[in-house]
Amino acid sequence: MKKMLLIGPMMNKKNPSKIGGIIVLFDNLIEKLHELDIEFTVIDTNKENYSNKLIAFLSIYIQFLFFVVTHSHVSLHGTAKDYLLLSPFIVLISKLLNKKVSLRKFAGNFNEVYQNSNILVKFFFRYVLKTSDINFFETRYLVKYFLQFNKNTFWFPNVRNKTNLKTDDILRKKFIFIGTISKEKGIDTILEASNLLSKDIVIDLYGTLVDYTKNNFDNYNVNYRGSLLSGQVLETMSKYDVLLLPSLREGYPGVIIEAFSIGLPIIATRLKGIEEMVSSECAILIDKNDINALYDAMITVDDEIYHKMKKSSISQFQQFESSNQTKLFLQKIGY
Repeated sequence: MKKMLLIGPMMNKKNPSKIGGIIVLFDNLIEKLHELDIEFTVIDTNKENYSNKLIAFLSIYIQFLFFVVTHSHVSLHGTAKDYLLLSPFIVLISKLLNKKVSLRKFAGNFNEVYQNSNILVKFFFRYVLKTSDINFFETRYLVKYFLQFNKNTFWFPNVRNKTNLKTDDILRKKFIFIGTISKEKGIDTILEASNLLSKDIVIDLYGTLVDYTKNNFDNYNVNYRGSLLSGQVLETMSKYDVLLLPSLREGYPGVIIEAFSIGLPIIATRLKGIEEMVSSECAILIDKNDINALYDAMITVDDEIYHKMKKSSISQFQQFESSNQTKLFLQKIGY
Protein backbone atom coordinates (compact mmCIF):
# COMPACT_ATOMS: atom_id res chain seq x y z
CA MET A 1 0.00 0.00 0.00
CA LYS A 2 1.19 3.54 -0.79
CA LYS A 3 2.21 5.52 2.25
CA MET A 4 2.98 9.24 2.18
CA LEU A 5 5.56 11.03 4.33
CA LEU A 6 4.08 14.48 4.86
CA ILE A 7 6.47 17.22 6.01
CA GLY A 8 5.16 20.64 7.04
CA PRO A 9 4.22 23.03 9.87
CA MET A 10 1.63 21.95 12.42
CA MET A 11 -0.38 24.00 14.93
CA ASN A 12 1.53 25.81 17.67
CA LYS A 13 1.20 23.56 20.73
CA LYS A 14 2.08 26.30 23.24
CA ASN A 15 -0.12 29.03 21.76
CA PRO A 16 -2.90 27.77 19.43
CA SER A 17 -3.99 31.35 18.70
CA LYS A 18 -0.59 32.03 17.11
CA ILE A 19 -1.56 30.74 13.71
CA GLY A 20 -0.51 31.63 10.20
CA GLY A 21 -1.85 30.81 6.78
CA ILE A 22 0.67 28.07 6.04
CA ILE A 23 -0.25 26.24 9.26
CA VAL A 24 -3.94 26.46 8.39
CA LEU A 25 -3.24 25.07 4.90
CA PHE A 26 -1.11 22.19 6.12
CA ASP A 27 -3.64 21.31 8.82
CA ASN A 28 -6.39 21.39 6.19
CA LEU A 29 -4.47 18.94 3.99
CA ILE A 30 -4.01 16.56 6.93
CA GLU A 31 -7.75 16.72 7.61
CA LYS A 32 -8.61 15.94 3.96
CA LEU A 33 -6.15 13.04 3.75
CA HIS A 34 -7.77 11.54 6.85
CA GLU A 35 -11.20 11.89 5.22
CA LEU A 36 -9.94 10.13 2.09
CA ASP A 37 -8.30 7.29 4.08
CA ILE A 38 -4.84 8.09 2.72
CA GLU A 39 -2.14 6.45 4.83
CA PHE A 40 0.51 8.96 5.89
CA THR A 41 2.97 10.03 8.57
CA VAL A 42 3.59 13.68 9.53
CA ILE A 43 6.88 15.34 10.40
CA ASP A 44 6.25 18.74 12.02
CA THR A 45 8.44 21.61 10.74
CA ASN A 46 7.00 24.29 13.05
CA LYS A 47 10.16 25.28 14.97
CA GLU A 48 8.09 26.68 17.85
CA ASN A 49 6.95 23.16 18.71
CA TYR A 50 10.57 22.26 19.59
CA SER A 51 12.79 23.53 22.42
CA ASN A 52 14.96 25.56 20.02
CA LYS A 53 15.71 25.88 16.29
CA LEU A 54 18.81 23.68 16.37
CA ILE A 55 16.91 20.87 18.08
CA ALA A 56 14.07 21.39 15.59
CA PHE A 57 16.28 20.90 12.53
CA LEU A 58 18.13 17.92 14.04
CA SER A 59 14.82 16.30 14.98
CA ILE A 60 13.33 16.88 11.52
CA TYR A 61 16.38 15.38 9.80
CA ILE A 62 16.43 12.35 12.12
CA GLN A 63 12.69 11.74 11.78
CA PHE A 64 13.01 11.97 8.02
CA LEU A 65 15.83 9.40 7.89
CA PHE A 66 13.81 7.07 10.12
CA PHE A 67 10.53 7.30 8.20
CA VAL A 68 11.60 7.72 4.58
CA VAL A 69 12.58 4.05 4.21
CA THR A 70 9.02 2.83 4.83
CA HIS A 71 7.19 5.45 2.75
CA SER A 72 6.72 5.55 -1.00
CA HIS A 73 6.15 9.29 -1.49
CA VAL A 74 7.74 12.25 0.30
CA SER A 75 5.70 15.47 0.24
CA LEU A 76 7.34 18.65 1.59
CA HIS A 77 5.13 21.68 2.23
CA GLY A 78 7.08 24.77 3.15
CA THR A 79 8.41 28.29 2.77
CA ALA A 80 11.46 29.58 0.90
CA LYS A 81 13.55 28.96 4.02
CA ASP A 82 12.37 25.34 4.11
CA TYR A 83 13.32 24.98 0.45
CA LEU A 84 16.83 26.13 1.30
CA LEU A 85 17.45 24.38 4.65
CA LEU A 86 15.37 21.20 4.33
CA SER A 87 14.58 20.38 0.73
CA PRO A 88 18.13 19.77 -0.63
CA PHE A 89 18.67 17.07 2.00
CA ILE A 90 15.15 15.66 1.66
CA VAL A 91 15.24 15.56 -2.15
CA LEU A 92 18.75 14.03 -2.27
CA ILE A 93 17.98 11.22 0.19
CA SER A 94 14.58 10.55 -1.36
CA LYS A 95 16.03 10.13 -4.83
CA LEU A 96 18.92 7.96 -3.56
CA LEU A 97 16.31 5.65 -2.00
CA ASN A 98 14.19 5.72 -5.17
CA LYS A 99 11.29 7.50 -3.45
CA LYS A 100 9.01 9.90 -5.28
CA VAL A 101 9.13 13.43 -3.92
CA SER A 102 6.88 16.47 -4.36
CA LEU A 103 7.39 20.03 -3.19
CA ARG A 104 4.67 22.52 -2.36
CA LYS A 105 5.72 26.14 -1.94
CA PHE A 106 3.59 28.41 0.24
CA ALA A 107 3.23 32.18 -0.39
CA GLY A 108 3.55 34.18 -3.56
CA ASN A 109 6.98 35.83 -3.72
CA PHE A 110 9.31 32.90 -4.43
CA ASN A 111 10.21 34.29 -7.87
CA GLU A 112 11.53 37.43 -6.16
CA VAL A 113 13.36 35.36 -3.53
CA TYR A 114 15.01 33.31 -6.26
CA GLN A 115 15.95 36.32 -8.39
CA ASN A 116 17.49 38.16 -5.42
CA SER A 117 19.48 35.16 -4.14
CA ASN A 118 23.22 34.67 -4.57
CA ILE A 119 24.70 32.09 -6.96
CA LEU A 120 24.99 29.34 -4.34
CA VAL A 121 21.42 29.72 -3.08
CA LYS A 122 20.13 29.77 -6.66
CA PHE A 123 22.02 26.53 -7.29
CA PHE A 124 20.27 24.80 -4.36
CA PHE A 125 16.86 26.12 -5.43
CA ARG A 126 17.39 24.92 -9.00
CA TYR A 127 18.61 21.54 -7.77
CA VAL A 128 15.53 20.82 -5.67
CA LEU A 129 13.09 22.12 -8.26
CA LYS A 130 14.65 20.14 -11.12
CA THR A 131 15.21 16.94 -9.11
CA SER A 132 11.78 16.81 -7.47
CA ASP A 133 9.24 14.66 -9.31
CA ILE A 134 6.56 17.33 -9.10
CA ASN A 135 6.28 20.91 -7.80
CA PHE A 136 3.28 22.90 -6.63
CA PHE A 137 2.95 26.67 -6.26
CA GLU A 138 0.24 28.80 -4.69
CA THR A 139 -0.14 31.29 -7.53
CA ARG A 140 -0.47 30.89 -11.28
CA TYR A 141 2.27 33.44 -11.97
CA LEU A 142 4.71 31.32 -9.93
CA VAL A 143 3.70 28.21 -11.87
CA LYS A 144 4.41 30.05 -15.11
CA TYR A 145 7.80 31.28 -13.86
CA PHE A 146 9.08 27.97 -12.43
CA LEU A 147 7.99 25.78 -15.33
CA GLN A 148 11.45 26.59 -16.71
CA PHE A 149 12.97 24.21 -14.14
CA ASN A 150 10.46 21.38 -14.15
CA LYS A 151 7.63 20.66 -16.59
CA ASN A 152 5.74 18.91 -13.77
CA THR A 153 4.87 22.20 -12.08
CA PHE A 154 1.27 22.82 -11.08
CA TRP A 155 -1.10 25.15 -9.25
CA PHE A 156 -2.11 24.26 -5.68
CA PRO A 157 -3.80 27.42 -4.38
CA ASN A 158 -4.65 28.47 -0.89
CA VAL A 159 -7.82 26.54 0.03
CA ARG A 160 -10.59 26.42 2.61
CA ASN A 161 -13.46 24.11 3.56
CA LYS A 162 -17.02 24.57 2.38
CA THR A 163 -19.31 26.11 5.00
CA ASN A 164 -23.01 26.67 5.56
CA LEU A 165 -22.40 30.09 7.10
CA LYS A 166 -23.40 33.13 5.07
CA THR A 167 -23.30 36.88 5.57
CA ASP A 168 -26.40 38.89 6.40
CA ASP A 169 -28.49 40.27 3.53
CA ILE A 170 -28.75 43.62 5.30
CA LEU A 171 -25.93 46.13 4.74
CA ARG A 172 -24.93 47.63 8.09
CA LYS A 173 -21.64 49.26 7.05
CA LYS A 174 -19.59 46.97 9.25
CA PHE A 175 -16.04 46.39 8.01
CA ILE A 176 -13.61 43.76 9.27
CA PHE A 177 -9.86 43.19 9.04
CA ILE A 178 -8.45 39.79 10.05
CA GLY A 179 -4.72 39.15 9.99
CA THR A 180 -1.47 40.16 11.61
CA ILE A 181 -1.79 43.71 12.94
CA SER A 182 1.36 44.92 11.20
CA LYS A 183 2.55 47.69 8.91
CA GLU A 184 2.84 45.19 6.04
CA LYS A 185 -0.89 44.49 6.22
CA GLY A 186 -1.75 48.12 5.52
CA ILE A 187 -3.04 48.91 9.00
CA ASP A 188 -1.83 52.53 8.74
CA THR A 189 -4.02 52.97 5.66
CA ILE A 190 -7.04 51.63 7.54
CA LEU A 191 -6.35 53.92 10.50
CA GLU A 192 -5.99 57.09 8.44
CA ALA A 193 -9.04 56.29 6.29
CA SER A 194 -11.12 55.57 9.39
CA ASN A 195 -10.93 59.18 10.54
CA LEU A 196 -12.35 60.36 7.21
CA LEU A 197 -15.48 58.24 7.74
CA SER A 198 -18.59 58.99 9.74
CA LYS A 199 -18.68 57.58 13.26
CA ASP A 200 -21.59 55.26 12.50
CA ILE A 201 -19.34 53.11 10.28
CA VAL A 202 -17.80 50.21 12.20
CA ILE A 203 -14.24 49.03 11.54
CA ASP A 204 -13.07 46.11 13.68
CA LEU A 205 -9.53 44.69 13.64
CA TYR A 206 -8.76 41.09 14.65
CA GLY A 207 -5.29 39.58 14.90
CA THR A 208 -1.99 39.39 16.71
CA LEU A 209 -0.42 42.77 17.48
CA VAL A 210 3.02 43.08 15.87
CA ASP A 211 3.85 46.72 15.08
CA TYR A 212 1.16 48.23 17.32
CA THR A 213 -0.20 48.28 20.86
CA LYS A 214 -3.85 48.71 21.83
CA ASN A 215 -3.14 52.35 22.71
CA ASN A 216 -2.17 53.10 19.10
CA PHE A 217 -5.85 52.87 18.09
CA ASP A 218 -7.21 55.36 20.64
CA ASN A 219 -7.35 58.32 18.23
CA TYR A 220 -8.89 56.44 15.32
CA ASN A 221 -12.38 55.28 14.37
CA VAL A 222 -11.46 51.59 14.75
CA ASN A 223 -11.87 48.89 17.37
CA TYR A 224 -9.21 46.30 18.16
CA ARG A 225 -11.01 43.05 19.06
CA GLY A 226 -8.07 40.75 19.84
CA SER A 227 -6.99 37.50 18.18
CA LEU A 228 -9.18 34.71 16.83
CA LEU A 229 -8.66 30.96 16.90
CA SER A 230 -8.98 29.37 13.46
CA GLY A 231 -12.38 27.92 14.37
CA GLN A 232 -13.74 31.38 15.19
CA VAL A 233 -12.82 33.13 11.93
CA LEU A 234 -15.81 32.31 9.71
CA GLU A 235 -18.45 32.83 12.38
CA THR A 236 -16.91 36.20 13.21
CA MET A 237 -16.61 37.24 9.55
CA SER A 238 -20.25 36.35 8.90
CA LYS A 239 -21.32 39.19 11.22
CA TYR A 240 -19.73 41.83 8.97
CA ASP A 241 -20.43 43.32 5.53
CA VAL A 242 -17.01 43.79 3.89
CA LEU A 243 -13.49 42.45 4.37
CA LEU A 244 -10.66 45.02 4.36
CA LEU A 245 -7.21 43.89 3.25
CA PRO A 246 -5.04 46.83 2.11
CA SER A 247 -1.82 44.79 2.40
CA LEU A 248 1.53 45.84 0.96
CA ARG A 249 2.51 42.24 0.11
CA GLU A 250 0.47 39.04 -0.32
CA GLY A 251 0.37 35.77 -2.20
CA TYR A 252 -3.12 34.24 -2.14
CA PRO A 253 -4.48 35.47 1.21
CA GLY A 254 -6.46 32.75 2.98
CA VAL A 255 -8.73 35.37 4.50
CA ILE A 256 -10.00 36.27 1.00
CA ILE A 257 -10.91 32.64 0.35
CA GLU A 258 -12.70 32.54 3.70
CA ALA A 259 -14.58 35.65 2.59
CA PHE A 260 -15.54 33.88 -0.66
CA SER A 261 -16.87 30.89 1.28
CA ILE A 262 -19.49 32.99 3.10
CA GLY A 263 -20.16 35.55 0.37
CA LEU A 264 -18.34 38.48 1.95
CA PRO A 265 -17.42 41.36 -0.41
CA ILE A 266 -13.81 42.50 -0.38
CA ILE A 267 -11.80 45.72 -0.51
CA ALA A 268 -8.14 44.87 -1.03
CA THR A 269 -4.88 46.07 -2.51
CA ARG A 270 -4.17 45.71 -6.21
CA LEU A 271 -1.44 43.06 -5.87
CA LYS A 272 -0.52 40.37 -8.39
CA GLY A 273 -1.78 37.45 -6.32
CA ILE A 274 -5.00 39.16 -5.27
CA GLU A 275 -5.73 40.20 -8.87
CA GLU A 276 -5.51 36.52 -9.85
CA MET A 277 -8.03 35.57 -7.18
CA VAL A 278 -10.78 38.14 -7.35
CA SER A 279 -13.10 39.55 -10.01
CA SER A 280 -14.28 43.15 -10.28
CA GLU A 281 -17.77 41.92 -9.36
CA CYS A 282 -16.77 40.69 -5.88
CA ALA A 283 -13.98 43.09 -4.93
CA ILE A 284 -12.87 46.70 -5.11
CA LEU A 285 -9.10 46.93 -5.57
CA ILE A 286 -7.04 49.95 -4.54
CA ASP A 287 -3.38 50.94 -4.78
CA LYS A 288 -1.02 50.40 -1.85
CA ASN A 289 -1.00 53.10 0.86
CA ASP A 290 -3.84 54.99 -0.85
CA ILE A 291 -5.90 56.36 2.04
CA ASN A 292 -8.36 58.27 -0.14
CA ALA A 293 -8.94 55.25 -2.40
CA LEU A 294 -9.77 53.11 0.64
CA TYR A 295 -12.14 55.77 1.91
CA ASP A 296 -13.82 56.06 -1.50
CA ALA A 297 -14.18 52.28 -1.78
CA MET A 298 -15.77 52.00 1.64
CA ILE A 299 -18.38 54.71 1.02
CA THR A 300 -19.09 53.32 -2.47
CA VAL A 301 -20.61 50.09 -1.13
CA ASP A 302 -24.37 50.66 -1.14
CA ASP A 303 -27.19 48.09 -1.03
CA GLU A 304 -27.14 47.37 -4.78
CA ILE A 305 -23.37 46.99 -5.01
CA TYR A 306 -23.27 44.99 -1.79
CA HIS A 307 -25.71 42.32 -3.03
CA LYS A 308 -23.97 42.02 -6.41
CA MET A 309 -20.60 41.60 -4.69
CA LYS A 310 -22.01 38.99 -2.29
CA LYS A 311 -23.30 36.81 -5.13
CA SER A 312 -20.02 37.02 -7.05
CA SER A 313 -17.95 36.33 -3.93
CA ILE A 314 -19.73 33.02 -3.33
CA SER A 315 -19.26 31.96 -6.96
CA GLN A 316 -15.49 32.57 -6.70
CA PHE A 317 -15.13 30.03 -3.90
CA GLN A 318 -15.47 26.82 -5.92
CA GLN A 319 -11.94 26.91 -7.33
CA PHE A 320 -10.51 27.27 -3.82
CA GLU A 321 -12.61 24.56 -2.14
CA SER A 322 -10.23 22.24 -0.29
CA SER A 323 -11.76 18.86 -1.19
CA ASN A 324 -11.56 19.64 -4.90
CA GLN A 325 -7.97 20.84 -4.78
CA THR A 326 -6.80 18.00 -2.51
CA LYS A 327 -8.15 15.43 -4.97
CA LEU A 328 -6.36 17.20 -7.82
CA PHE A 329 -3.14 17.21 -5.77
CA LEU A 330 -3.43 13.48 -5.13
CA GLN A 331 -4.10 12.76 -8.82
CA LYS A 332 -1.01 14.74 -9.81
CA ILE A 333 1.27 12.77 -7.46
CA GLY A 334 -0.21 9.43 -8.53
CA TYR A 335 -2.67 8.57 -5.75
